[in-house]
Order: sequence, then structure tokens, then C-alpha cells
Amino acid sequence: MMTRSPIRFGMVFLLCFALVWAFYPGGMAKAATKSVPAGDVATLRSYLSSASPGDVIEVTGTYNVSNGTIATSVSGAAGQYITIRGTGGGATFKFTGWAGNAAFHIKNNYYKLENVTIDSNSQSNKGLLIEASHGYVTNVTVKNTKGEGFKIRKNSQYWLISDSTAQGTGTGGKFGEGFYVGDADQNWTTSPNPDQSGYITFLNCNAVRTVNDGFDFKEGTHHIKVIGANVDFQNTVPESSVGNNGFYIRTNQVQIINSTVQNNASTGQAFKTNKMTASDGVSYGSNLELKGVNASNISGAMIYTNFTSNKLYTDYTMTGVAGGLYASGSKTASTAAPSAFVEMTWAGEGGDPLL
Repeated sequence: MMTRSPIRFGMVFLLCFALVWAFYPGGMAKAATKSVPAGDVATLRSYLSSASPGDVIEVTGTYNVSNGTIATSVSGAAGQYITIRGTGGGATFKFTGWAGNAAFHIKNNYYKLENVTIDSNSQSNKGLLIEASHGYVTNVTVKNTKGEGFKIRKNSQYWLISDSTAQGTGTGGKFGEGFYVGDADQNWTTSPNPDQSGYITFLNCNAVRTVNDGFDFKEGTHHIKVIGANVDFQNTVPESSVGNNGFYIRTNQVQIINSTVQNNASTGQAFKTNKMTASDGVSYGSNLELKGVNASNISGAMIYTNFTSNKLYTDYTMTGVAGGLYASGSKTASTAAPSAFVEMTWAGEGGDPLL
């Protein structure tokens, strides 16, 4: 009489179980590419709510959004980002109604957002709000927001924001920074602990005609690189009671490289770092490095700093800067030769050397 080998039987059983699991609905999800018809907001939201790691959600044309925010709800994974990608000439999300705190909200880890325009309105406070870690934002334009254009906060870490533009922010009047990392300490969502958003790189990004600072980095955030940025106020006068500078920095470990601030008709500085002793007892605003920076056609000064330890490399340029190199009351930063510069790097998105 023939007998079955226990080993062979066990292998067959495991194989059958694996096949059933792979094909059973909800068992082992596989990454997929899903195309959203132009204008179909409901399908986009459905794909976002049911996304799996590695999925690519393609969008094209114009999506008129009249009923709230567009938000993520599922996380990707390391090496399996969930990608929202504008195809062809890209996609535009035009918000015509109330969208709450943010028109577009990335709430989950491991995302890529590519080739889209977020056209907000005075009923949507922020354009793109990121409250998650690990991702890439590429060729994204945010415009016409009530407040900030791009906002990264709530301990969000490891992001590369590249070839992106904040334009016409601040339609609500008082607030409207272009690119904003963290929160002022009285607004820390992590209070009493600081918002430690960091390891963020802005590469070839533009802030155009923002109501407030082009770039604003708050106390508690850290390790931020800005490379090849252009802040252009287009000869307007930013709202001075909140912030009217090209860069306003109240954080530590920041490098601004090969970046320009121009056409600021207010008295704000091109690059301002301001000592801030936050509610956690720590003084922020040190360890800033300015490498290859330029200021052009501004009514204020090029630099204001509270820290002599902040560093200005001698390859800076300035043209038509009415307030001179340093603002009244500023300390003088230390100087260094360009050959001494060492770019910050880290293991994670945006951490590779880019110079």
C-alpha cells in the first residue's frame, strides 16, 4: 500500500494556502496603476481611500472641487510609495468651495505628489499641508491660498520638495507664507514638545508674490536645505506685522544655497534669522549657513542675524540693496571661503548631496 510522505503533503498544503491567500479578495494586495477620468473627484477620493502601497494614481485635466479637501487616508511603505501623478500636461485641482484647513492634505507616510497645480481660494487656508513622513513633491504649483502655500508640520520628516512654486498666497490678507515648516511654539500640535519636522530639502523652488515671507522655518524644526530657490515679491509690499522677508528662520541647522531674494518693496530683509527662546526653554535661530546667496532690488537689508555663529560664505552677491549688507541692530555673521562649505546630508529622502 502506498503511503504519502508527510513532507510532500505539507509542501502541497502550504502551496495551496499561498495561492488561495494571493487571490482571495483583501488577502495580498498588489500595486496597481489607476487612471482617474478628468473632473471625476469622487473616483479620485475613492482611489485614495482604497490605495495600497506602490499604487500609482494618475490624474489629468481639471478637477473642480466644491466640497471639502482632497486627503490621503492610507500609508505607503518604504520602497512602495503611493504616487499621485499628473499625466500629459499635468492636472489642476481647482477649489471653488470651502476646503477647511487645507485644500490638499497628505496625512500618511510614503507619498509622491507629481505634476499638479493646486488652485485654492479664500476659503481654503493652506494649499498643500503635509503631516506625514517620507515623500517627494515634484513639479507642484500652489496658488491663491488664503494662508500658506506649502505647509509641513507635526514632526514630519524626510521630504524632498523640488521644482515647485508657491504663487499669490495670502488672499485672506494677513497670513500667506510660500513655504512653511513647523509652527510657532504657541501653535505646536505636539505641545509641550517642539514640532521637530526636519530633514527636508527644497530644490529649485520658487515663492512668487507671497503676502508674507517666501520661506518660513519655525522653532523646533531642524536640518533644512534650500538649494536654487528664487523668492520674487514682484515689487510688492509684503504684510510687515507678520513677516516680510525672503527667508525668515527661527530654527537650527539650515543651509540656504545658491538662492535669490528680489524685488521686495518693503523694509524686510532678504535673509533673516531671529533668536527665539521658545516655551521649551531652548533658543533657536543658530547654525544657519548662507552659501552663494544673492539679493537684488530690495528696500531692506540683505541680512539680519542675532548669532555671530551663523555663517556667510564670501561668494554672496547683492545689487540694489538699499539697506546694505546688514540691517540696523544685526550682529555680524562669521565669514568663510566657498571652498570650506560642506553640504548637509542624511540617510533618507532629500539627504543626498545635490551640489
